[in-house]
Formats: sequence, structure tokens, C-alpha cells
Amino acid sequence: MRALRSPSSRTLLFAFSLAFWLALSLALGSSLAGCGGDDTSSGTTTTTTTTTDSTTTTTHVEVPACDRPTIWTPPPACGSGAYAWKSLVADPKSPDFDASLEQKASRIDRQFHALNGFATGLNADATVPLEKTMERDAITAFLTQDDGWDFESFSGIAVTDTITAWGQSPGAYAGPGAAADAFRYGTLRDQGADCAAIDIARQHVLADVETLHIATAITGVPGVIARGIAKMGLGGDGLAETTPLFDASGAPLPAEKNNGTWREDNSGQYPDYLWIDSCSRDMLIGWAVGYAGVWEVIRLDPAFPDDLKKRLQADSEAIVRSLMVVGDKGYDLEIHDADGRLTYFPYLNENAIDTSYLEGAQNGSLALIALGIVAALNYVAEQPDVDQYLYGQLVTERKLPEMARDNMIGLSLGTKSNYSNYNMAFDAGWLAHRYMCDDEARGPVLETLRDVVQNSVYSRPGDDRQPSEQGQSFYDLVHVATAGSATPGKLATSVDEAAVSRALSTLVEFPDAPFWELPRQSCDEAEIASGDCIAEDGTPIHVLGYVGRNDALVADAPVPMRIRPPSNYFWRTDPYLVNGDGDGTRLLPAADFRMAYWMGRWVRR
Repeated sequence: MRALRSPSSRTLLFAFSLAFWLALSLALGSSLAGCGGDDTSSGTTTTTTTTTDSTTTTTHVEVPACDRPTIWTPPPACGSGAYAWKSLVADPKSPDFDASLEQKASRIDRQFHALNGFATGLNADATVPLEKTMERDAITAFLTQDDGWDFESFSGIAVTDTITAWGQSPGAYAGPGAAADAFRYGTLRDQGADCAAIDIARQHVLADVETLHIATAITGVPGVIARGIAKMGLGGDGLAETTPLFDASGAPLPAEKNNGTWREDNSGQYPDYLWIDSCSRDMLIGWAVGYAGVWEVIRLDPAFPDDLKKRLQADSEAIVRSLMVVGDKGYDLEIHDADGRLTYFPYLNENAIDTSYLEGAQNGSLALIALGIVAALNYVAEQPDVDQYLYGQLVTERKLPEMARDNMIGLSLGTKSNYSNYNMAFDAGWLAHRYMCDDEARGPVLETLRDVVQNSVYSRPGDDRQPSEQGQSFYDLVHVATAGSATPGKLATSVDEAAVSRALSTLVEFPDAPFWELPRQSCDEAEIASGDCIAEDGTPIHVLGYVGRNDALVADAPVPMRIRPPSNYFWRTDPYLVNGDGDGTRLLPAADFRMAYWMGRWVRR
């Protein structure tokens, strides 16, 4: 059993600071009422306090309140197909619509929800041993011969008798999976699709809303979110050994902070779940993708209860306010944990370099990530004073958009590039541009953010190994959406059709369901020594040797998706990798495919 421990003094300090912010928001009249807009008849004054060389300077920045829509436009009747809008990825009424790709997306969605998401409802790798031939054959038949969503009803075999282990549902992948569910539901709803299909998609989003809440509520501390969650008792991470948050004296455990320790429920509400702490920036930005994507679709939709919407807003508000707290080192934008400490990779502040502070660093990569996370979370929370923090301080005073444009530290490192950083950059570009308030006053900010995505991230002048050439569908579609100024409720004003075509080509080549983690050995040692090899489909590959990140074997050009080594999230995996391991037992959830495909179907042109 979990023993209750006394919280540390740092936990109490953080809780007090967060309580102060929440009380201040209530004093300012910023309610959690959710779906209504605030009065935007006049601008709002924010007071920004900065400290330099022990001198405190107070400045006033006028930032108009964000005008958010309040009127629900009913979609066409289900089953009518009576819609007129078009999307980045061709819709069913378009002559360019790819019906085969939609059918593939359906198989991947069904695998995701019936099998991978069985444990938590969110993204998770699943394991089916090779010796379970009957069960593996049943999975293949279910996905290729049926169109239902219930594996046991189809096969007569329980999911828990088929899958022996589930991995955790981590924010970096779980959030995009939830956003994909929302975009799928919104697309079907707004196109008057089959009534049963819309209802199933809605149920998936309702489940996501619940699990997104569990991911933060289970920590027991408002504003703290788990790195990942698992369903207790199921094989895999659900059987992980847990550690209390504190020892008998109230000291946090483990004594030396690490990149994730499994914990039992700390809220008293979710005893059937475990959570892993030390949420890092790549996990937090993934959760932000999920929160904002879900909110965009359900915000005014009367099919979702108001109490669930208010709870989602309250969770988002608590998280974003925790980031506004100035820590004991004098900086904000730090990720807090339930044991009162910062997480292992906690810094989003522009004065940080990885896990250390360097005053004046002007880290544009962290600047963009911070903008994306704060914009996304407050898009959900809808708090005027957080708008002031975002636009008055981060944008106007600290100039984070310009910093991201001019000083993108640590992103493009040639063969040594870390594609987790690229994935965060595109997550951040998507979030910052799409969920910043899109009005005349903030137009120059969005223009700068478009410049950031196009010229500092997607296609950097003078650089080789550009994302624009890499066949990463999510990168391509973020570029298209931002370049076209697409925001919620606003069409893309222009469309880079070549980039859309590249995105679609990769999705067409993406592994179909069932997606097993099979080994890929395109080049043997003799070919590697020669520098040239021929892949199994006849594609010539010129290898550079073991010069990639962590001494990985990489090619001189992006490897086509059809012959890439397997990955549980391709958009944060090096697209130049040649070979990869796998024993065929892991069933990969393809949240990366789902996010890119349904984002492309949802964003309008």
C-alpha cells in the first residue's frame, strides 16, 4: 500500500505560488466558464516586472483581449454528406481523394483503439509473442477482413489473452494520438459522414478527455502532469515497481532526481493507474498538442458536457500557471514535479541550455517550445491574464518569436541531429502559430512565427539535410498550415501543393496495419564498407557510415518510408537511418501516421 508522506517545503512553496496565481485570476474575474468569450471592447494593461543587476523595472504593455468565437454553427446532418469545405489532404468530394489511403487510415485507427489503446485509451506499444500464432493471425484478420472496432467480438479471443504487455502512454505520443482522434471526429462531424462512424469517433474523444484529465489529476498536485501513465495490473508497465514520493522524513525519493520514476496514484481517485514522473519538455509539448487539438474541436460542440469542458480548461490553466511561477533560480517556464522538485529536463526558459542556465543565452529553440506550450494551454484555459503574460511579456518584452527566428540553437546538427528536437520544433511551430490569438493586433507575431517555421526550422538557408527534403509528413503539413496562415476557423490562404504531395507520398508508404516491429537490414557489412548498397525493393542507398547520432549508420539522403527501419514515432526518428532492429513481437500504434493524416484532413483550405 502507498504510505502518505509529508510534503517537502519546496512542494508547499510551489503550491502556494500556484494558489496565488489561481486566486489572482479569480480576483480579476477570469472564470473557468469555458465556452463564452470575454468583453473585447477595450485593451487590457499588463504590468511586467523585470530584474537586471538588482534593479527592478516595471513596464506597462497594452494588449487587447483575445476575441474568441461564441456561436456554434451546427454541422450538416450525419449521413447527409452535405458539406462544401476542402482540406489540405483531399476530402471525399475532391477528384484527388485517395480512398485507399482513407481505408488504410481506418485500419490503423482500428488497431490503435481496439488493441494499442486498450489499456489507457491513449497511445501505447503492445506486445504479442511470436508463439501466439492464432492470436496474431486473428489480429491480421480483424484488421483486413472486418470493419469493426471490437477485437474480441470478431475473434472470440480476449484482448488480454492476446497482448501480454503494454508500454506506458507517454505525453510525446499520447497527446498527438488524442489530437488525431479529435481531428478525425471533427472531420467526420463537419462532413456529415456516416452517423455510426461519427458516434464512434465522438466516444473516442470523450475517452481522451477523461484520460487527459487522469494524466494530471493522478499526480495529486495541481499544475503537475505525468510523464506517462499505465493501467495497473496489465502486463508491461502496468506491473512496474513503484516508489513513494517521499520518505518517512518528508524527503523526496529517489534522493537523486532521474528521468522518470513510477508512482502509485497520488490523488486518491485513480487507484487502477500508475504514473511515471519527471515530465520532460518533449512530453509536455506532446500533452499540449493533445489538449489544444481536443479543445479546438469540442469547444462549442454541445455533444460534449460543459462539466468536462470546464475540467479540461481547469487542468490546462493549472499547468500553464505552474509554468508562470518564478523559481528559486529567478526564472519562469520551469516544469514542476509532485515531489516539490523540478523534473529532470525541466527548463523551457530562453536563458537555459539543456539542463543548465546561462543568463543571456537567448535559446531560440526553447523560446519556440515555450511559446507553443503556453499558447496551446491558454488556448484551452482562456484566461485573460495569461494572454497578457503570453503577449505582453513573452512576445513583446522578451521577444521570444524573434529569438526563435534568429537563434535556433541545437536544431540543425547535420548527421548528429536529434530528431526529438526536430519533432518538438514542429510541434511548437504548429501550436504557437495555430493557437496564438489570430487578430489584427497580433498579426505581426503570427508573421514572425511563419518566418520561424519556414526559414529557421523547415528549410534553413544554406543547410543540408533539410526537413523539407526528409519525407516527414508532419513536418510538411505544419509547413503548409503555417505558410498558409491556417488557424482555427480560418482557411489556409495559400497551399504549397508540392509539400502536400510529399506528405501524402510518405503516408502512402507508411506501414499498414497490423504494424509489427520487424527488423530492417537494407545494407550488410560488406555493402556498408563499400559505401553503397541496394535495398530489398531495389532502391540504391549511399551510406555515410556510422556517423549519425549515437554512432548510428546513416545515408546521405533520406530513406524512403517504405524501407525505413521501424519506429514507434517516425517524426522524432532520424529519416536517414538505414538499418534497424525488431523481433516482430511489438505492435506499433502509428500515432505519428494518425496525427499527420487527420490533421491534413481537418485543416481547411
